[in-house]
Amino acid sequence: MTSHVTLVLQSLLNHPIVVRKQRRQLLQAFWIIVTVLFLFELYTLQTRSLASMAGAILIAIAALVPAYLWCSGKALGLPIFPLFALTYLWTHAIPLVSNHPKVILYSPQEHLFASVTVAGFLGLATLIWFNFVKTSPPLPPAYRAFNEQSGNKFFLSVLAAGVLFNMYSLGGWFFLDGGLFSLIRSAILGLNVLAVFTLSFYAGAVKLSNRTNQLFFALLALYMITSAASLLLVGAASIFLIATVAFILGSRRMPVLPIIIVVICLSLLHYGKAEMRAKYWFGSQNRFVQPWEYPGWYAEWVGYSLEYYKNQASTQSGASTQSEERASFLERSSVIHMLLLAQSKTPGTVPYLQGRTYTILPQLVIPRFLNPNKIRSHEGTYLLNIHYGLQTREATFTTTIGWGLLAESYANFGLLGCAGLAIFFGAFYGKATTWSLHTPLISSRSLFSVLLMSCAFQTEWSAGVYFAALFQATMVLGGITFVFMKAYKIKDCLDIKRDNKSLNHSNQEWS
Repeated sequence: MTSHVTLVLQSLLNHPIVVRKQRRQLLQAFWIIVTVLFLFELYTLQTRSLASMAGAILIAIAALVPAYLWCSGKALGLPIFPLFALTYLWTHAIPLVSNHPKVILYSPQEHLFASVTVAGFLGLATLIWFNFVKTSPPLPPAYRAFNEQSGNKFFLSVLAAGVLFNMYSLGGWFFLDGGLFSLIRSAILGLNVLAVFTLSFYAGAVKLSNRTNQLFFALLALYMITSAASLLLVGAASIFLIATVAFILGSRRMPVLPIIIVVICLSLLHYGKAEMRAKYWFGSQNRFVQPWEYPGWYAEWVGYSLEYYKNQASTQSGASTQSEERASFLERSSVIHMLLLAQSKTPGTVPYLQGRTYTILPQLVIPRFLNPNKIRSHEGTYLLNIHYGLQTREATFTTTIGWGLLAESYANFGLLGCAGLAIFFGAFYGKATTWSLHTPLISSRSLFSVLLMSCAFQTEWSAGVYFAALFQATMVLGGITFVFMKAYKIKDCLDIKRDNKSLNHSNQEWS
């Protein structure tokens, strides 16, 4: 009990002066990153349009303000909304000035109007979020949490289960129906996000034993390897991004060398995945891969990547069929062209959807094994694509074209929908942040905030996908809360503090 009380007492120091002192290094890193982003934007600048450049700058400022407020200590709690806002740099700002093939189809005036829409959305959401997090809320009367030792063991077990699940699914060892398989997969993905974030945070804060630390990083590496072996790099990239953010929050420093190594590896694999998918997804070869075949699998993959680099400047044969696979990260991550599409066609050519993609949300709550005819979680995205003539209903069974939350809100209600979305997410993320304050990271409240952070990175999700993923993960967390966690009362902890003057609570677990 005493170790848990110490953990709780460490998490109570949320005075703005203390927070600002602790985040001083993060504020310095913030300005360095801003400088790097500015130089990168100059490097990618391929437009002469002042309107497009002004729009990109406007979005960049609006996206960086929440991060500045958090790094300076003016905003308390976990940086859920700041990370959400930062995604608008590469999804909305940079594509405006990098000659994105779909963005340049629209005029500079349309670029500027879309930029004002994005900046206005972020500005309004920031204002609402900041009103929640600028002051420390009262202490919660009670909460549920793991104790420190059982929490580490549980999350290591979860990560090991995630590795085994990746191996089994990639090796074709599962013989479950689609609904049950989807349910198990969602549960494991949600739990692995929590495990990676928590253990990465404690690793950064040097709160893991040497043995636990080594075991965690070995399992994290195995999880990324087994996830990327599916030829879908987004899973490995997402889990590494979550681990990096958590490590930075725990250590308040940037793990530069691991970031460079992983970025190089993922970039190398990116340019060979087209041939691998053509051979093992669409060709006659068996796509199932057993664990002992991974070395040969990756060797073949790297060989295709190196071959691509060698032939990059020569023949362009096959470019038309593989251009989408080899599109750069910036081209694939952009969603501002969907907002441009909606604003150029609505309401003149295409009417507003009037909330059709939101009315389906209640149907996504029922698990598929209970309702075999349940609509797909991407149904809202499919409605958007069909409504704007991008796909037919048949085409949605093979391809998904992401929209993002902001473009979806405009397609439903125009600028009023964008304002409503800003109010909702500013309040939602702000309230979730304050709800988790004064509780340790291994509490149910803080772990729910971690789930929100993982959802904040998913830039192409529509409201239906966001709601379904968060609901499923929350149900899993709820089950864990009442089965594995114990209830703790703040009053009891404070009483023990008075009786035990030797407790050292000079350091805050996180701000």
